[in-house]
Amino acid sequence: MLKKKGMVNKQIVGFTKPRKILFFRIKPKPIYKEVEPTVGPATMETTAQGEEVVQVKSSKPIQPGSRKHGAIASKRNSMLAPALAELGIKLTPEQWTAKCKKEAMAIAVVVTVAAAIGLYELVTMFGLAEQLFILVPVMGLMGYMMPFNMLVMSPVSKMRNSGQEIEKDILFAARDMIVSMRSGLPLFNAMATVSSGYGSASKEFKSVIDRVQLGMPMEQAMDEVTAKSKSPTFRRLMLQSSTSIKVGADVINAIQEVVNDVSQERVIELRRYGQKLNAIAMFYMLFGVIFPSMGLAVASIMSTFISFFPIDGTTLIMAAVGIVGLQFVFLKMVTSSRPSFST
Repeated sequence: MLKKKGMVNKQIVGFTKPRKILFFRIKPKPIYKEVEPTVGPATMETTAQGEEVVQVKSSKPIQPGSRKHGAIASKRNSMLAPALAELGIKLTPEQWTAKCKKEAMAIAVVVTVAAAIGLYELVTMFGLAEQLFILVPVMGLMGYMMPFNMLVMSPVSKMRNSGQEIEKDILFAARDMIVSMRSGLPLFNAMATVSSGYGSASKEFKSVIDRVQLGMPMEQAMDEVTAKSKSPTFRRLMLQSSTSIKVGADVINAIQEVVNDVSQERVIELRRYGQKLNAIAMFYMLFGVIFPSMGLAVASIMSTFISFFPIDGTTLIMAAVGIVGLQFVFLKMVTSSRPSFST
């Protein structure tokens, strides 16, 4: 539903027909009317002034913000659907979202009750201001939104984490394959040797082995597993191997080239990570250690001479909460910038 300023009860019921005058194109304008907006099949009608409009008709009214929320929900569902299917969760994205809402609501109730009891104890023990109780609904809202977002997107996070787990050991498995093939073993036997002992990477190779043992051609099995894999390095390895088999090229050299390229990329990424850590450490020392400690000390001294604001127990508790929150922010920055193959 769209509205103009100052037209609270008016809604769009149609659009004017687009026209073209010389080199200028007049865009269609919305037509407002004080009726319930509807969505459905469109028909062309002519007004009393002889202007053609597109009339929209249906029995279902448009709800405010439905387009925005619908776009967010569709984007989330498009990410959830393949993740739920891959993890074997027999629920639709809508059913999974409804289940997460119930769990998040239960968590929010517990957080709200705990926050109310905790603040009551602080107020009664230390004589703090009762205005702190305004934090109870805020913490209750955070206790709902944060768990809900984490629970809803947990299947997607698990799929991403599975790709990171594969990245940890994929290079070691690939080097083992190269050694086995150079010693005289064929590609199938080399994959069988790394189908165990390399964590999540071994599961990907075992998937290829299982398909080949069921009678599928080697290159077709690699293509199918590659299409479902979340590891970019594994996809590159299997793609080069499959292409080499199809054209009759040397598979060992193809795998070795991929291993060399990925190793060089990881060295560059680790160096970039070290440079980021230097900057994060500098900002952490500045904003996480020096400013809080010196700021509180200077504020305490200045408050004895100039009363800008009283420094009491409430102020110290709020400062402590802010410092703890800042520590979590820096910790999140460090973990999020870490390379995926080193997590």
